[in-house]
Amino acid sequence: MNWPQIQASERLPVPPEIARDWPESLFQVDSLRGILVKALGSTLASAFQPIFDRHNHHFADEALLRASVRDKAISPPQAFASARQGNKLVAFDRLCRTLHVMNYSSYAQSNRLLFLNVHPELLVEISDHGAYFEHILSSLGFGPNQVVLELLENEAVAVDASAISRAVKNYRAKGYRIALDDFGHGMANLDRLWLLEPDFVKLDRHILALAAQQDKARQGYAKLVSLLHDAGSQVIAEGVETQTEKNIALDSGVDGLQGFFLARPNYRPL
Repeated sequence: MNWPQIQASERLPVPPEIARDWPESLFQVDSLRGILVKALGSTLASAFQPIFDRHNHHFADEALLRASVRDKAISPPQAFASARQGNKLVAFDRLCRTLHVMNYSSYAQSNRLLFLNVHPELLVEISDHGAYFEHILSSLGFGPNQVVLELLENEAVAVDASAISRAVKNYRAKGYRIALDDFGHGMANLDRLWLLEPDFVKLDRHILALAAQQDKARQGYAKLVSLLHDAGSQVIAEGVETQTEKNIALDSGVDGLQGFFLARPNYRPL
């Protein structure tokens, strides 16, 4: 049975910053999907995919946006495209991240990390990096030290490197950790890797799939893991879909694993 809808401005746990930015948004609690929010004509929900360490310990989850319009699923890029058209891209990104934290803080174990996707463009569009979101986290009983901000490597290339570096340093000073996602997709930018010094690097799933098919690719995968370790990052293998791929990733020395073979996304943290 679904709970009644809640106007964003009327009551907690909706943070006051979100109620102010989104006065027309509509929050509700669904028996299956947890907390939902309706904004910009879409219904938004949170899904979470576990991330495991080498010893199969569930130490983190990645938050994934699930969006729909009139009960028809749309992709996250489609949802963000609507926000961009309405000049609400930064506010919409913050709304999605807040929704994820609201759901996560309600269900997950407190000792796990939460990986939150953020477009590099949004990091550099605001001046007081992380402070606004820190207030939101605090109102939900969460802290920056529990959050890993995940930047897409291929999208980071399009943003000024020095601007991203300044933003990342400011976020890190407040206690946030940083991850580079989909590293190795297309042309990986190594100088950006050394500039940002991410705490985590998530290797693109296509590299692992290729490593399962070719010996040279398998050797290259291990060398890439070693290079990333030398750069000071922990390495997470994405897209682990078979036992063979899991074995290759572990043999290559990765620190963490994520993929359908291990656990699929779920509306509530396992």
